Amino acid sequence: MKISFYYYFCSNNINKINDKINDEKINMLNKSYLVDKQINFILCITVYSLKNNFTENGKHGLVHSVLLFTPFLCSLCSSFANKLGVNALLKDGYRVVKNNEDAILKNIEACKEISSILQTSFGPKCMNKLIVNHINKKIVSSDCITILNDLEINHPVVNILKKLSETMNYEYGDNTNYVFTIATEMLEKASYLIHDGFNVNDIINGFKLGYNEIDKILTESTSFKIENFYDEKEIFKIIKSPMGTKKLSNNYDFLISLLAKCLSTLMPEKIETFDVDNIRITKLNGGNLIDSQFLMGMVISKEPNGIVKKKENAQVMILNCGLEAATTETKGTVLLRNANELLNFTKTEEDQMKKIIENIKNAGIDVIIVNGAISDIAQHFCDANNIMTLKITSKFETIRICKLLNVHSLVKLRTPEPEEIGKVSSIYVTEIASKKVTIINSKNKKLGTILLRGATNNLLDETERCIHDGINAIKNAIKSNSFVYGGGCTEIQLYYKIKQLSQELTGIENYSVKMFAESFLSIPRILATNSGYNNTDVVNRLISEHTKGNIEACVDINRNEEFIISAKKNNIYDNLKCKKYAIDLAFEALQTILKIDQIILAKPAGGPKPRDKNPDFDEDF
Repeated sequence: MKISFYYYFCSNNINKINDKINDEKINMLNKSYLVDKQINFILCITVYSLKNNFTENGKHGLVHSVLLFTPFLCSLCSSFANKLGVNALLKDGYRVVKNNEDAILKNIEACKEISSILQTSFGPKCMNKLIVNHINKKIVSSDCITILNDLEINHPVVNILKKLSETMNYEYGDNTNYVFTIATEMLEKASYLIHDGFNVNDIINGFKLGYNEIDKILTESTSFKIENFYDEKEIFKIIKSPMGTKKLSNNYDFLISLLAKCLSTLMPEKIETFDVDNIRITKLNGGNLIDSQFLMGMVISKEPNGIVKKKENAQVMILNCGLEAATTETKGTVLLRNANELLNFTKTEEDQMKKIIENIKNAGIDVIIVNGAISDIAQHFCDANNIMTLKITSKFETIRICKLLNVHSLVKLRTPEPEEIGKVSSIYVTEIASKKVTIINSKNKKLGTILLRGATNNLLDETERCIHDGINAIKNAIKSNSFVYGGGCTEIQLYYKIKQLSQELTGIENYSVKMFAESFLSIPRILATNSGYNNTDVVNRLISEHTKGNIEACVDINRNEEFIISAKKNNIYDNLKCKKYAIDLAFEALQTILKIDQIILAKPAGGPKPRDKNPDFDEDF
C-alpha cells in the first residue's frame, strides 16, 4: 500500500483515533513539530494499532502490527534523514561521514590499500606492475611516480600522498616510493592508537616529539662525502643505490659504469652549474643494453637531406627559419604574356638563392642546420657547393644544438657573422639497428648523449628512468654533499634512538613516540620481504647488531645466510637531505590527514561512457 492511502484513511478517521488515544506520551508525540503531516498520520495510526492489537489479541496481535508497519517506520526515518541535517543543505548525491574516528580510519585504510600495491615495487628486488591506462596504453614499470600517474585515483586523501611523491620527484627526482611508504606507515601506527582510545591531538604531539629528534640523528649518522666529482669511482658509489631500484638484470654494473663515465666527463669546472639537461638519452630498438654507448655531442634520429653525408672539422650555421626564398604572406597574381616571360619567371629567384648560398660557402660554412623547410632550389645549390644540410623539426632540439655549439640561431636567411658560426669535430651518418642517424661530435664538453639499445620499448623506458635517477643523485649531491648508510641502516638507527627517547618519557606521549619509532621499521621490513627473507628475523637481527654498535649493518638483498651486510663495504648510501625532506613531507601529510574529521563527497560529474563504434559499421553509408 502507498502512503497516500494511509493519509486518506487517517484524514477521515483522525477524530476517532484521537478519542481512543489517552496516553499523555502519545498525545505529546501527536502534537510534536513534525515536518510532514503524512508522517504524523502514519505515526498515529501505527501507535494506535500497536496499542489496540496488544489489548485485544495479546502478544500475537503486537507481532502482527510490528510486521505490518515496519516498512512505514523505515520510511519515516528515511524521510527525516533526507529533510533534516547536513543533507538538507547539500544537493542530491552527496555523502557525509560525520564520525570523527570513522573518517580518519577510512582515510587510513584507503592509503594502506594503495601502499600495499607500491610496497612490492620498493627496493632492488622489486616487482614490476603492468598498467593499462584509459587510452589502452600498456606500461610495465616499478617506478612509483609512473605507477601513480597512470592510476586514476579518486580518493582525496590518497591524492594527498600522491602529491608528496610528485613533490619528491620534482625536487629531488628520487625517494618517491619512500615518502609514500613512510607516510602510510605513520598513519597506520596512528590508527592503532586511535583504536586504543587515544585522542588525535595527543597522538600528533607524541609524534612531534619523535620528529624533532630526526634532524639530530641524521646529522650524527653522516658517513660519506664526495671529495672529487670528476672521479668515476666516487660517482659510482653515489649513483649505485638509486639506480639499483630498477630491474635491469645482468647489465646493472655496466650501466652504472657508463653513466659514471658520462658524468665525470661532462662535469663543468664550476660544479654548481651542472645541468641535468646536458645529458641527452636516445633510445633505439635492437641489440642489448650491453651495446649502449656514450657519445660526446648529439644523436639526431634522421639523416641529412642532400647528397653530402659526412664532414670533418666543419663549421656550422643554424637557421631558425626556412632555407628558401622569401615570399609574401598574401596571394599574388602574375600575368604572363609570352613564353620568354614564363621561362624567366623563376630565374631571378634562382639567381638570388645561388648568390646567397655562394656567400655562405665563402664564409667557410660546411654544414647548415635548418629548423624549417628546405626548398628544392636551395638544396640543389647546397649540393653543388658541397654543403651538408640537416633539417630539424623540433625547436627544443635546435636549442640544444645551439647550446652544444655555443652559438645563436639566425632568424633570417643571410650570411652569418664570425661569432654566429659553430664548430664540430665531425658530423656523419651511421646506421644503428637498421635505422640511419646523424651523429654530431662536438669539440667542447658541454653536452653528451647516451645511446641506449634494447629489445623492447618497455625495457628502454625503464632504463631511461634508471639513468634519470642516477643523474638526479649527482645533482642532489652537488646541492648537499652529505650521505648516510642505505639499505634500511639509517631507519634502524632512527628506530633505536627514538625508542630510547620514548623510554625516558613518563606521560601519555610515551606510547605515541614509540609508535612513531616503529613506523621506520617498515623500510627494512619491506626490503627483506621483497628479497625473500623472513622480515621478522631480519629486522630483529638488524636491531641486535645496531644495539651492539654495528651501525653499518643493512639488509643483504642477495640472499646470503647472514641476512645482513656492511653498507660501507658495499657502497650503499642515501643522500641525507633527500631522506630528511621525504620524512618532513610525510610528517606534514600525517598531521593534515589526522585532523580531517568529516568526509563530504559530491556526486561524480559526467555521464556514462559512450558506446564503442560497431566494427562492422561502414562510415561511407
